[in-house]
Amino acid sequence: MANHWAIAVGINHYQFLQPLKFAQQDAQALCECLVSEAGFLPNRCILFTDTSPSVTGRSTYPSRGNLQGWLDYFGRELIQPGDLVWVFFSGYGVCWKGQDYLLPIEADPVDTANMGVPVRALFDSLKALPTEDIVVLMDINHSQAAFSGEKVGLQIAELARETRISTILASKPEQFSHEALALGHGLFTATLLEGLRAHECSTLANLEEFLKSRLPEICEHHDRPIQDPVIVLASLDQLNLVITPVNWTEAESETIPSESNPFALEGDLFDVSDHDAVPLNSQPNPYELPADYSQAFPIQTELEQPISPESDQEDLGDRADQISPAPVPQVPKPVTPPVVRPEIENTQEQDQMFWERLLFGGSAILLLLLVGVFVRNWSTFWGQKSATNSQPIVTSPSAKVTTTPSPSKQAIVPNSTKPSTAKPTPIASASPSPAKDSQTILNEARGLIKPISASDANKAIERASQVPANDPLYAQAQVDIDRWSRDILDIAKKRAADKSYKQAIAAAQLVPKERPKVYAEAQKAIADWQKRLR
Repeated sequence: MANHWAIAVGINHYQFLQPLKFAQQDAQALCECLVSEAGFLPNRCILFTDTSPSVTGRSTYPSRGNLQGWLDYFGRELIQPGDLVWVFFSGYGVCWKGQDYLLPIEADPVDTANMGVPVRALFDSLKALPTEDIVVLMDINHSQAAFSGEKVGLQIAELARETRISTILASKPEQFSHEALALGHGLFTATLLEGLRAHECSTLANLEEFLKSRLPEICEHHDRPIQDPVIVLASLDQLNLVITPVNWTEAESETIPSESNPFALEGDLFDVSDHDAVPLNSQPNPYELPADYSQAFPIQTELEQPISPESDQEDLGDRADQISPAPVPQVPKPVTPPVVRPEIENTQEQDQMFWERLLFGGSAILLLLLVGVFVRNWSTFWGQKSATNSQPIVTSPSAKVTTTPSPSKQAIVPNSTKPSTAKPTPIASASPSPAKDSQTILNEARGLIKPISASDANKAIERASQVPANDPLYAQAQVDIDRWSRDILDIAKKRAADKSYKQAIAAAQLVPKERPKVYAEAQKAIADWQKRLR
């Protein structure tokens, strides 16, 4: 009987890049959905995230060495002919000198060739697997590719055709992959999960049809630029490939309870306070791999140990049958304890703690949003107040003149009529809606600026660039953009003065090309700092 495997990689917190919001959640949610909806076994879904637990004591930290080592081990020990393999990646990608790279967690964009994972090497490793039923899904963030000026995805599509591996990209090379706070996922992954849960993606043909029709709709619904998925198939026969292990009728009647699904998305993904307090081996592991797993794949930080010849002769299917899965109750419980935490006996207390945490966190977020709206629109509120207060100041002199019988004060009446005729002042304060929108854009852009933060200055430039050229505030916006571009370069020079050349280069690369003078100076500085790095 063929086995179904899933390798899911999701990286939020890069060491040298801006963090992503939902890459880790995307990978974990896909594993959870494949187990609970598609019938995958938990012990055949390997998750690589910032905080994913070790598997039988072996690291699943998404570094370059770990990822390449795991791929080699899959090919040697785990994958059998006829098995189906899902490979999912959510994180940064970059194209350097025509070669596409996936960036592991420790990757530095300054040294992509040595620290990135070449896509060609990835497809060569997948091609070497003893099975042809492989599906690759990539939700790649392209923002880092803007520095090199090359588009990520062109080489991936070529390699997919060359190796005859079914591959799905979240967007076209000229488009960008986006996330949505309301969904808690990237738009591509949210669409994929919707299709799996609706039981409409049992074959590649179904998956292709669903993604192409549904993904643009979700983009429009959440006010994001359109993403068109790219599906690369070597032949039309691959459209009939069944990519789920069971039919949906059986899956609905035999749903895996949440207690046996270690990937259920409950609790804080970044709360690892109990990881060191409770040894991993003392907890029941519902997706535990064979007993000789640690012998076959040593951790990089440990000395290599020889692989037992007897373990190589054991059949993988027999070892998987020896695994004692968690009991399957007839009525699933809503409690989903993570693998790395001890069991909680009182489920009512856990539910109460969960709702209290949810209510407290939601209230705090709502309060922060209200404060942010008030701060960003402070000038608007203050301007309206001053306009309303200016009316009695203009009309008060005329009132005093008419009520005073003194002839000397009546002689002043002709002069006092000048303020009364200048009543266009309150009318001018009610500016038309386009100008108000531009003022709001500038206020929001200025609100993004923080001390010594090149990335925030870059975001402010992008925001201020949205002011149209025919707007009265366009000139002011251009002045702000010039100043912020110079600020970014100053930040880079300050980092270089501290001999932090890598950080200086990363900051200088944020200077926009639309400012030729500052951009040329930044490029010259980058070339000089790169020489010093060598």
